[in-house]
Amino acid sequence: MGGKLLVFSVACFLFSVVCADVNGPLTADFQTWLNNNNYKPFNYARTDLGTKGSFGGRKSADERIRNQPIVFIHGNADTALTTGANSTGWEASIAYFLDNSYSPAELYATTWGEGTAFPASENAHDCDTVIRIRKFLEAVIAYTNAPKIDVITHSMGVTIARKAIKGGQLTTPTKTCNLGASLTNKVDTFVGISGANYGLCKCQGVNEDLKETCNGINGFWPGNSCGFNVLDCGTVTASCEVPAYSSFLTDLNSDPNKEGVYIYSMYSTVDEVIMYGGNVWGRPTPVIPGGAGNKIYSTYSHYETKSLTAGDQYNMVVNHVMF
Repeated sequence: MGGKLLVFSVACFLFSVVCADVNGPLTADFQTWLNNNNYKPFNYARTDLGTKGSFGGRKSADERIRNQPIVFIHGNADTALTTGANSTGWEASIAYFLDNSYSPAELYATTWGEGTAFPASENAHDCDTVIRIRKFLEAVIAYTNAPKIDVITHSMGVTIARKAIKGGQLTTPTKTCNLGASLTNKVDTFVGISGANYGLCKCQGVNEDLKETCNGINGFWPGNSCGFNVLDCGTVTASCEVPAYSSFLTDLNSDPNKEGVYIYSMYSTVDEVIMYGGNVWGRPTPVIPGGAGNKIYSTYSHYETKSLTAGDQYNMVVNHVMF
């Protein structure tokens, strides 16, 4: 545990955030509720990551829910709370909300995936992952008995959560699954931070076949050409027709079901993961189609758009501020 605390301290220094050392896992009351309601196989507590694998829940069954619950969904290779310099989780955001009248019974996060960088290139929008997040959203809604929840997402968590909420059929290279009806009427505010809704330029060319996360079915493939422009999606200068891109993202963006009543996108023009000012074939890939407003930063890195923006996240879900 001492090693994780050291990593946490280093992460706080690197990202210049106010770290309160927020700790999980899910409370005993929530874990008991999950086990009694057929969610045990999902292992949402993720105690294999100690106190950093999950967060949220009542202290006791009679604790009152005052604020609209928020579910935080992290991105590829990240974790629910801070476990490393590039796995900062939602520590800063949760600390901010706790300091602004929220309780752990109103803030929820769980880790999906391994939480390490090594298998990140093999992660795509597969049935197991999307169903895992879908069921977690359903569990929080049922456990809190809230009319609506808010959802704050980052990176790959944006597109995973969008599909989990929209529901319907999901097709992958190995299987097809049905997520059920849309959860739109259960979500008030949806915040997407540094997502790749039109794919990633680094997934062009051979990477479509070499990296699972880049594949053209359920990955981040952005399309290889747009008119006379070939393999140059970040610096396209000549006009062209809309290129073909990942089937998953194409279906996601054309699905008329909304992610919530209020939809916000946040991103940085110097994001080192998305690159090219956020543009993919001339479109800002972090912007969710049909959203209510965008917040654009000019100095933040990919992870800083999550760890240094808790105040903006709060204003979006609580005050519905338009930027």
